[in-house]
Parts: sequence; C-alpha cells; structure tokens
Amino acid sequence: MATLETTYLVPERRDNEISQSSKTRFSVMSIVSRLERQLELRRSRMALLEMSDDQLKDIALSRADAYREAHRRFWD
Repeated sequence: MATLETTYLVPERRDNEISQSSKTRFSVMSIVSRLERQLELRRSRMALLEMSDDQLKDIALSRADAYREAHRRFWD
C-alpha cells in the first residue's frame, strides 16, 4: 500500500528577527505597567493616612504603622 506524503513549506521564524519596533513597544508597555502599579501602591499607602484610628485598628495597624507605610520609598 502506498502512502501519500504532504510537505508544507512554513517559513522559519527566528526569535532574533523580531522587529525593533516590537521590542520597543514591549519595553514601553512594561514601563507603563510598572508605573501604573507604583501609582496605585502610592494611592493605597496615602489612603492609610486618611483612615481613622478605629479603621486602622480593624486592619491591625497603629497610626505609627500607617505613617511608616505611607512614607516608604517607591522601590520598597
């Protein structure tokens, strides 16, 4: 019994052939994503300062803990 062999020509794709614009787009997007995360973290930390002592007590934080958290560096 004979078999039929089909060959498909698929162009090879090499990872090093990604265009420079694609690389730039990915790096810009990662920078933007990281910046958005840092801004959200900053807003969350600042919200701690606006909480009352009772609210802080509910989440097991003291006023000093809230102050310390709110004034952390962005890279922490």
